[in-house]
Amino acid sequence: MGSKYVTSARVLLVALLLVLLALPLTVLAQDDTWDASLGDIVYGTALSEDGTIQIVGSRNNRVAAYDQQGNLLWEFAPQGTVWGVDTSADGQYTAVASEDRNVYLLNAEGEQLWAYRDTRIFLDVAISADGSRIAAVDESRQLFYFDRETGEPMWTYGLENIADSIAIYGSSKIRPLAGTRDSVVSLFSPEGSRLWRAQLSDDVTGIAVTSNGAQVVAATLDGQITLINGANADIIWQITPPDQGRCTSRSNCLTVDMAADGSRVLVGSRSGEVFLLDSADGSVIQRSNFGEPISSLAISADGQTWLIGTRGGAVHATTTEAAAAAYAIAQTNRRNLMIGIPAALLLLLAIGAVWVNRTTSGAHFWNVTSRPVRRTLVSMWRSRVSYFLIIPTIILLLIFNYYPAASGLYHSFTEWNPGIETTWVGLDQFGAMVNSQYFWIGMKNAVLLAVAAFVKLAVPLLVAELIFHIRSNFMQYAVRTLFIIPLVVPSVVGVLLWVNIYDPNIGLLNETLRGLGLDQLTRTWLGDRSTAMPALIAIGFPWISPFALLIFYGGLITIPQELFDAAKVDGATWWNRFIRIDIPMIMSQIKLLLILAFIGSIQEFQLIFLTTGGGPGNVTYTPALELYYTATRFTNFGLASAMGTFLFLIILGGTIINLRYVRSQTEYEA
Repeated sequence: MGSKYVTSARVLLVALLLVLLALPLTVLAQDDTWDASLGDIVYGTALSEDGTIQIVGSRNNRVAAYDQQGNLLWEFAPQGTVWGVDTSADGQYTAVASEDRNVYLLNAEGEQLWAYRDTRIFLDVAISADGSRIAAVDESRQLFYFDRETGEPMWTYGLENIADSIAIYGSSKIRPLAGTRDSVVSLFSPEGSRLWRAQLSDDVTGIAVTSNGAQVVAATLDGQITLINGANADIIWQITPPDQGRCTSRSNCLTVDMAADGSRVLVGSRSGEVFLLDSADGSVIQRSNFGEPISSLAISADGQTWLIGTRGGAVHATTTEAAAAAYAIAQTNRRNLMIGIPAALLLLLAIGAVWVNRTTSGAHFWNVTSRPVRRTLVSMWRSRVSYFLIIPTIILLLIFNYYPAASGLYHSFTEWNPGIETTWVGLDQFGAMVNSQYFWIGMKNAVLLAVAAFVKLAVPLLVAELIFHIRSNFMQYAVRTLFIIPLVVPSVVGVLLWVNIYDPNIGLLNETLRGLGLDQLTRTWLGDRSTAMPALIAIGFPWISPFALLIFYGGLITIPQELFDAAKVDGATWWNRFIRIDIPMIMSQIKLLLILAFIGSIQEFQLIFLTTGGGPGNVTYTPALELYYTATRFTNFGLASAMGTFLFLIILGGTIINLRYVRSQTEYEA
């Protein structure tokens, strides 16, 4: 009888294998597409008129040009995030807007022709088809109109609000457009006067225009795409792409571009979807999914070539036909999985049920594996009153301690837009973290800060020793109090005081050097790449931490006096006593402070944020600062959660190593 049920189970298992084999997962290979990775968020994409020159710019200070086959033509490295790129119709001139406050003009080989420096960050740039005029917008709400030959503004215009996107069109009369955060798209004449303004429904996140200016398309923060009549600013149509809604931030919202003839509109979304729209009525012609939030895109003049940049740092060059074919295959695979996985699970459950209920080995396995659970449940039921009384405490701990940690862990595997949507992406966020040069520069700096923090612990230890050996109880109390008083001063005050000390113009450090006749040693301490990190490490000199001092002093006063008396009788020197008695007996305190110093260094944020903000460039970045910027400035909460999870694992590992290998004298005796 048993063999009969075993045979049934085998039949079910064979059926399961047949179901899985019946799900063909096909992979599309296209010769006319290519992919690349820039290692960080791609904020700028641009195509020449025929699509043969393809330009991308990214957050990690990189501008790269490729040909249609994905071969790298040239690279350019400004000193800050690349917020926008654009290229002329023939690809001979490329304009770059950078966080280093410069607009750059490059030639066909990627060589810098000129750079215009502003007092504020440039957010976007556009270049005319013939390359003769460049328009740019900055954080101070200024619109700049440059001449290619001189590199100087022909005029500037003060906008009512910050513009995040700009476009330009025309040949004999070249006119710029700007989309601003007060929901307005404005068109300007070549002389710098406003020709018209179109009032939209929300902040403008992207704009594009046809080659003759007849149509303007704009994306807004509320998730709408609007087509505007370029002649009179009338709205032709407004649509919301399928499955899209209001965005949480401008930097993670809809991006848009338009074919030069105005026949097609290309829209990228934070969900990774790219929509090709018919400009006649805004209907969706086709859609594709690139797996990551779209941060920038471009479409060629004929509407056939696409260049897609993602928040994960990927660049995808494709064609309209290839994108449609890839999406169709992906949809087929998805349907197969949706059918096959539930069927496979049902078959597995059926096999398990047959094995447990109809075979001796299955019944034995169930009894053995479920026995501990049954025993635990019985024990909990017997102590149900006690468990009931601690329920409020457990609930509060779960809500305020464990839920945030569990939420961060879960969301590190997702593309997370709080309150809107959460998409499971597996290890993609950790892959983006690994490819982020800012994060690893931060980890290197965290190691430097940790080593410096360990070394600095020697100072409060020596001061604690000095206080401990003062014979007068009153003087000991007075000196100890004087060292502890700074503990009540907010740490922010101390950091800002040191910022003033390092001030290059009126700071105490440079003024002292000048007074000593050492003018050659003066520096912009926090603004020089070679001195910024050492200057941060030196903050707090002479590093007598009141908290560490208290911990060391508390450990010293617990050492039995008999040990000191015995050492004195044996003729031990102060050094021998310090090494053989004091250090071993306060090893528990040393272990505690080492753990706290390690955790504080990995989590260092306040010091960097208040002093350098991670600059100059990326020299003083820390992991916590990058996590903060990723979540607040770039609104990538999934990647920020992945960084938090990684830091948790690093801190947990360091703490375990410390607890395992740093042992006190009392622990050895035990």
